[in-house]
Amino acid sequence: MSNLTPISLILGLSAAITVVVSPNNNVKFFGTVFTGIGVGGFLFSQWDSQENKKQIENLQKTVDLLDKQRRNSENEKLRVIRETNATKSALDKDLQTVRDELSRLNTSNNSFKTQLIELESQLKLEKSSAQSKIREISSFSTGAGHQIVSETYKNELTKLGGMISGYSNNYPDLKDFFENLEAEIDKVKSWAVGELEAYQGVQNLQSLIDEGLRIQQRIISRCSDIKVKSLTTIIKYLNSLAEDSVKFSEYQDNIAQISERAREHLLEKELAIESIAQEWVTANTSTTEKYSTEFNEVIQNGKHLVNRNQELVDKIESMNRPLKWSVASRQDLKTANIIIDYFEAKGVILDRAKVDFDHWQSTLSFHIDRNGRIILPSELEPEGERLQQLCHTLSPLKFGWNAEEGLLTAWLHLAKKPVKPIIEADINKIWKTADKFQSIVKAWSRVRITGGSESGKSPTAENLAVCILLGRGGSAELFNPQDDSVKNYWTIPTVGASHEDSLLGIESLAAMVNSKTNDRSQFKLTIFDEIDSTIASVEKKNQSEVGKLISTIIKQVSHQNLGAIFIGQNANAKNYPGMDRSDWNSAINLHIGGNAYDAITNSNQITRDEQTRLKLQADKLTEFCSVKNDELGLEHTDPQAYRFGLVLADGKPYFVQLPDFGTYTYGMVENALKCPKCDSHNHISHGSNRRKCKDCRHIFAVGL
Repeated sequence: MSNLTPISLILGLSAAITVVVSPNNNVKFFGTVFTGIGVGGFLFSQWDSQENKKQIENLQKTVDLLDKQRRNSENEKLRVIRETNATKSALDKDLQTVRDELSRLNTSNNSFKTQLIELESQLKLEKSSAQSKIREISSFSTGAGHQIVSETYKNELTKLGGMISGYSNNYPDLKDFFENLEAEIDKVKSWAVGELEAYQGVQNLQSLIDEGLRIQQRIISRCSDIKVKSLTTIIKYLNSLAEDSVKFSEYQDNIAQISERAREHLLEKELAIESIAQEWVTANTSTTEKYSTEFNEVIQNGKHLVNRNQELVDKIESMNRPLKWSVASRQDLKTANIIIDYFEAKGVILDRAKVDFDHWQSTLSFHIDRNGRIILPSELEPEGERLQQLCHTLSPLKFGWNAEEGLLTAWLHLAKKPVKPIIEADINKIWKTADKFQSIVKAWSRVRITGGSESGKSPTAENLAVCILLGRGGSAELFNPQDDSVKNYWTIPTVGASHEDSLLGIESLAAMVNSKTNDRSQFKLTIFDEIDSTIASVEKKNQSEVGKLISTIIKQVSHQNLGAIFIGQNANAKNYPGMDRSDWNSAINLHIGGNAYDAITNSNQITRDEQTRLKLQADKLTEFCSVKNDELGLEHTDPQAYRFGLVLADGKPYFVQLPDFGTYTYGMVENALKCPKCDSHNHISHGSNRRKCKDCRHIFAVGL
């Protein structure tokens, strides 16, 4: 039933009820109309339901047909899939078979390759061995070969000479023949002597053997020819004697005798030939055996000589190697041998000399005489950090030169130095303590401060400047090219924030000093920070001009009631072009920490003994500051850390303990008591509750 059927029934019933109930004619009219529509809709829905059934049945048949076709299609698809899977399985088996066969062939091929490599390696070894043997054989003496051939010549000629001499005595009628034969023998001798002389120059082993055998065979052959020739002549002589007989009987007898003698001579000839051949064979066999024996002896001697030569080569090589510490029982000696091997690989020979061991450190000394050139410590210094990692030392190796003994030295830092108790009272004997700092520096006006990076140069300079101002009064100005640095802790007013500003400030101050135009009523202190970098920022050709301006300031500034402080890193005056050490001698030089050592070494005002004493004191102060900072857990950059400086001025050099950073600030100057007339801080006591200004001479009262 479609949705139209219930709607039509509801609509028809509602309209019929409305017609019956409602008194309104219009409503009744529309109710009648809607009643008709409802009845019509109901009838139409019934008819539509029958049509829908027929369509549904037709659709069901179509669906059944399609479902049957789908099932047939799926069955066909499954059949094709099964056949495909079966084909794929068969192909997979064939593919696996092919892969197995390829694997077997590869394995076989690899085996063949391995065998081929082994055969090639064996062939190379045999070739190398053969070449070695050939070289050994070719190196033996040629005298043995020459002697063998010479003995063959002597034996054959001796036997031939004896036989000819015997025949000559037996057959005097053949004297002329034998004399001619002697001449022929002399030719053989001359030929043999020439061959033997030529043979003496043969050196090649193969040529030595070939030529020796040829000469031997030729000597034996020519001697045999002469022997045969002599026998033939004797037979002919005997035949001629037989022919001279007249009587037949005698002839027959002579023939018989001659035949008998000929037979005997022939027999003797055969025996002689056999004997000669046998002698030749025997001699040749003996010569061969002797040659083989001597050859083997030569080979053995050659091998012995080769082995001995190799021993000598090894010994020479070992003698050419650097001398090490043979019993390296300590860490420093083992490290020394590592250093020797390291530099040997770089072509530098360091022979052990001596060692100065102190448990935590060791100084190794080496001879360098066997090098073909001079070895400088500076040449080896770049290897210090690499050797530190290789030798496991606590710091890079330091190389030096012991001029007194002519030895190269290497210092090893093996362990931390044992901490010895340091008595602070003893340390106070070798430096001036920080509580005296203000009284020490208050009269300074020309100052140079040097120190390494993060040594505290700038904070120390501010402490010093404030102490000077508190003692002398006046004001200060600062040229600081690092004004924008995160490590800028200056409280003194900055008037220049770049290298260009600093250069202008130097020029202005030098001009003021030269012209003497400044107001001298009040002291004024000018501070130049990073002076090394400021000079380096100028073109090299103009740097000396800046140095000359600084020299002018240093020498004259105090005469104008002015002061100047120059702050830099390098303690060596050579780093200031246009200046030398004598220029800085006009200033008070304060060298912080490690810069003290450089200043002591470079100073031209300190004797050698004084340098030694000051360096020893610097060692003590360095150790003391390090120990105290470790005890307090302070880094060397902490404001409260212990640190020291060396003061070089007109008098005797001395050390001073530097006050903590910020101990003295510019606010102390600004808040200090001033002269009411000239604002100077430079005043002294002048009776009870009164002060006298040293600048303007004004006397003023001080409140209680």
